[in-house]
Amino acid sequence: MSSSIDSSVKITKPFSSDTDKDKQDLLLDADLYKDKLELQWSGLKTDATEYGKKALIIGGVVATTYVVMNAILPKSKKEKRAEAQEVVAFEQAQAFKAGEAKQKSKFAVGAAVQSLAWTLAVGWARQKLKHLIADERKIE
Repeated sequence: MSSSIDSSVKITKPFSSDTDKDKQDLLLDADLYKDKLELQWSGLKTDATEYGKKALIIGGVVATTYVVMNAILPKSKKEKRAEAQEVVAFEQAQAFKAGEAKQKSKFAVGAAVQSLAWTLAVGWARQKLKHLIADERKIE
């Protein structure tokens, strides 16, 4: 596996008896690589920020164009037909609700008249029964 990382640090000997010096060399190498990675990372962050800003600008332009074009251009026949059908459906629903309210009021009036008729009929039947009982008592 080959790596394309540019390394300016070369390990000259695999092992040395002076471990403190080797430790310092390794720490310096680590700092060097850390600095290189931080430079690359900061470059990536600035690139990502620039690309993100450009993408937002492009998206805003596309959205604005879409909104303006929908506002300016005439609607197609399909859209007009669909809008007309929605309006008709809404008007039919409103008419149905109004008719339903009229039916309810008719039913309410009919129920009141029916209740009144029953009350009068029961009152008339009560009077007849009362006279019949009174006539029965007179006969006895």
